[in-house]
Amino acid sequence: MANEPKNENEVVQRFTSMRQEVQTLYQKLSELDAELQEHELVIKAISDMEEKRKCFRLVGGVLVERTVGEVLPAVNTNKQGIASIKEQLQKQFDSKKEELKAFQDKWKITVKNDNSQQNEAETSSGDNKGILA
Repeated sequence: MANEPKNENEVVQRFTSMRQEVQTLYQKLSELDAELQEHELVIKAISDMEEKRKCFRLVGGVLVERTVGEVLPAVNTNKQGIASIKEQLQKQFDSKKEELKAFQDKWKITVKNDNSQQNEAETSSGDNKGILA
């Protein structure tokens, strides 16, 4: 990192902001995953219907009447776009998670509420330096 933290407070602030960024990316990935599942349900529900059958689609908050033949390709295209965005976001998430882990290891940061490291924090020699609440 170009600008290293100068004191313990800066380390804590940077760690907290990095952790928040990872959490935000995780939440966005979860939202995209839910949208993908919704698109798959719609595709599954209307794919066996006649192409001329009446169908309604929500476009920008407005319910519009279309046919299955018009809606199905659009939903498939949207699903592919969401999957592509999710893939890019997953790569970004993995990268940020590794960066956070490296920062945590470099500064020997342990988190009391973190289940994977809770035992380490409890068995430390009583020195709270490097432990975040």
